[in-house]
Amino acid sequence: MSRQVIINADDFGLSPAINEGIIRAYHVGGITSTSMMVNMPGFDHAVRSARSLPEFGIGLHFNLTYGRPVSDPASVPSLVRPDGTFHNGMSVFVRDSIDIARELDAQWDRFVGTSLYPAHLDSHHLLHQNDPMIYKIMAEKAIRENIPLRRSQIVHSIPDVPNPRMSDTILLDTYGDNDGLQRLLHHLLSLPEGITEIVCHPGYVDDVLRGISEWTDIREHELSVFVSGEITRTMQVLGIVPISYKAMKVIPNEPCELPSLPTLTQSIEKEKKILLASPRPHRESKRKRKTHRLLKKRGTRLRPSAARTRKRV
Repeated sequence: MSRQVIINADDFGLSPAINEGIIRAYHVGGITSTSMMVNMPGFDHAVRSARSLPEFGIGLHFNLTYGRPVSDPASVPSLVRPDGTFHNGMSVFVRDSIDIARELDAQWDRFVGTSLYPAHLDSHHLLHQNDPMIYKIMAEKAIRENIPLRRSQIVHSIPDVPNPRMSDTILLDTYGDNDGLQRLLHHLLSLPEGITEIVCHPGYVDDVLRGISEWTDIREHELSVFVSGEITRTMQVLGIVPISYKAMKVIPNEPCELPSLPTLTQSIEKEKKILLASPRPHRESKRKRKTHRLLKKRGTRLRPSAARTRKRV
């Protein structure tokens, strides 16, 4: 089995500067995939950028902790504070499953309303990893929409919910410190067989980002790692194949074996000969009934044929 890697940059759509950093890393080959937030200030900029990059695999980064919901806040009361914004990740509260599913559908609809289609599904702040209920709702959504779901490091065994398509392994780490590049190269050296997703958060910093997140300068440090060129060179040397989630498209049904063309043609010809050689009882019977009615109208009886008057043995 070969070694394949998805390097996914989270938070596409968070701010225009984040988008620019992710796009630069993609052009250099440092990342192969991203996931987009549809309710954040950089969303429209991200959509315009994505339309010029049709081969770029872009997933939905389901968000319940930043900004406002796509749904009417009154329709998802368990997800929002009195001002209509999401509870932050540190708040202690209980989310209602109906509200979660409603907001997931709303974010999905906003994504596909751009004429783009999510290559996969994941979540901001590891929501589906930390909450089994959110995992269940997202797994069901991924199965319905026929797309992969980001693997959770915590195994959630949900009765009656089959596992959607996932990578074989996931690496969650940060690379914005002085040892970030060396640590990433070490991950590549020890990469197991199969498909591994490496999650990262590269990007430039702007005032929009500073007004939203405390995770700022470290993103630019990570960006320097993923645009260095060392990642692509190391993968080439090690024979690691870079892919996106588009390469993991789920096949909805098992392939159906169709007959070859010669076999199909022979079968059709055989059936055609049988049909041509067989009597047509319905047409003949209808003709006789019509003749009988005409003769009866004229006062003439239809003489039975010898074959019909002959005594059957």
